[in-house]
Amino acid sequence: MAGKSAESEFDFIIKARQEARKVVDYYKTYLEDAGKVDIPFIELEGKKELRKIAALDGGERKKSLIASSVIVVRAGGGIFEKDKKIRKKVMHDIFITSIYQDIDRFANLIRDILEFRISLELLEEDPEVLIMDGSLVGYVTRGVPNNVIGHLHDRTIRQKAIQEYVEAYKEYLRLFDRLLKTCYKKKILLMGVSKDSHVHYLINEYHLNTAITDYALLQLKMRRPCATEPMEVMYSFHSQPIQEFVDEKNYLQPDIASFYISYFKLKKNSIPIRVDFPKWQRGRFKEVMSIMETYHDQKGFLLTAHLVHNWAVMKESILTSAVNAIREEVLKLEPSIYNAIFAPQRREAI
Repeated sequence: MAGKSAESEFDFIIKARQEARKVVDYYKTYLEDAGKVDIPFIELEGKKELRKIAALDGGERKKSLIASSVIVVRAGGGIFEKDKKIRKKVMHDIFITSIYQDIDRFANLIRDILEFRISLELLEEDPEVLIMDGSLVGYVTRGVPNNVIGHLHDRTIRQKAIQEYVEAYKEYLRLFDRLLKTCYKKKILLMGVSKDSHVHYLINEYHLNTAITDYALLQLKMRRPCATEPMEVMYSFHSQPIQEFVDEKNYLQPDIASFYISYFKLKKNSIPIRVDFPKWQRGRFKEVMSIMETYHDQKGFLLTAHLVHNWAVMKESILTSAVNAIREEVLKLEPSIYNAIFAPQRREAI
């Protein structure tokens, strides 16, 4: 038996090595093609200037119950200003939903709504810059499940789970539109900063195979601190009903919700960072460059991002406290409902 087991393990290692060779063969040609591309890079100017900056991040946790899920979200942000103490803001929200499909997407939606709310509060303090953690283009193109899309125009929705999703998504669109318009009106520089590794903007621009990503391309070509020329991003909404809804509400119209992207490498050995910014800020790209150089953490990412991330981290104890408070209240109000909701799930009993 021992010999058979060892032989089986040996076969597994051989199989792993064969798979590794397949990966090398698969990517070799594509990477060779990528290496031939000539990408014009912009030299960083070394202009550092402290600004009044607002920055934020968010986090979420969820607990699945028998018939519902508890979602707890947290957003952290702050105002960073020269010679002044950082003004920190933290917000929480809690949501109980009967949604069971696409629960992760719904939790992300609830988190982003809270991030938009804290952003709007930060904008009331008139910062010069608002830095969001994530892609501005991604916010616009966020979709909803197929069983939700068809109900965006319904006045009455019988299924509570779908109604909750529709209401949350409408609030999401309303708040993001308000955020963009506020920045436009107040001339606040808006930046979405991310380390997303799965996009293909440059790959499509240079007609390369999408088996590799922008980040794989830039790891080959971006050998020193620099930035790429801003590139306008073309996008479409997830579906026609969403397009019709935003048009009806006058949300996210092209004069407000059109974007450029640029990639930054801030240290020689750091990974590239993608920055999204609105099209109406194209003439302020040197300011974007200055902010990236001023506030990076000497390791190639933004110092403000580290701080707000720590404020936004959702600790397990917060989720546990919220679930326990719900348990106590439901038990007090209606014990039969408590048994239906909080009975141990099969996987918890194993």
